Amino acid sequence: MRSAVERKISSLKSTWYVWLFPLFALLIAGWLFLKYQEQRGPEIQILFDDASGLEAGKTKVRYRGVDIGQVKRIRISQDNKDVIADVALQSDAAQFAVEGSKFWVVLPQVGFAGVSGLETLFAGTYIAVDPGSPQADIKTDFRGRLGSETSESVEDTSAFTLETNNLESVSVGDSITFRGLKVGSVTKVALSKTAQIVTVQINIQNRYVRLIRTNTVFWRKVGVQAKLGLFNSELKINSLEALMKGGIDFFTPTEVGPRAKAQTKFVLFAGPPEGWEKWNPVLE
Repeated sequence: MRSAVERKISSLKSTWYVWLFPLFALLIAGWLFLKYQEQRGPEIQILFDDASGLEAGKTKVRYRGVDIGQVKRIRISQDNKDVIADVALQSDAAQFAVEGSKFWVVLPQVGFAGVSGLETLFAGTYIAVDPGSPQADIKTDFRGRLGSETSESVEDTSAFTLETNNLESVSVGDSITFRGLKVGSVTKVALSKTAQIVTVQINIQNRYVRLIRTNTVFWRKVGVQAKLGLFNSELKINSLEALMKGGIDFFTPTEVGPRAKAQTKFVLFAGPPEGWEKWNPVLE
């Protein structure tokens, strides 16, 4: 008759293979964790005014159509003013986490300039990126935007702010013109904190900043202007772009004011002031 020790040894010999399964699972888990660490890149935070279209675990970050990261978490900032998207970049996308990189949510747009962002209707909303210089310093906190603010670079420009009660036909990307010449563009629109006015950020090319004076007047570009009278009527049709898309015109009275500093605020009027065609300022 076998002793208790012999029976114990016999039992262990007959069940030793059962321990292979958890050991095998542990090895696989360890291998997967190592692969994850190899593919894992820097983590960054992108602040947005709104989280429309963003989904944690689904929204991708792309550069030229290639996935380089994913939104892992969406949360509200402590001051309740922003939405923070925590993004995990891939290991081969570390060069995007640098000073100067710009992030924006791609939205479908249809306008005079063409159609863009329609791929989001099928593949879902994603965050696009314009990388900073490879020699730039490492950065992990960014300010993003909804929709591309402009297809043009805002480098070598100065920003000004326009305020209006009703935005109407003005949108991001619209032209800012002086005497029919494009000198800048609309780069951002937003509601004020009290939601009483709409603020419009415009960027003027630095070579044309001298045109902006403290008494400069800005107004929404109107596609069709009509003056009706009993004996004299006038109908004026502006450019096709103004008719289809809109934009902003500006001009300065003959009595020129001092040059306006960057970030100066102006009122955006619904139409041009009366008699502005007779203004003939000397802007040096």
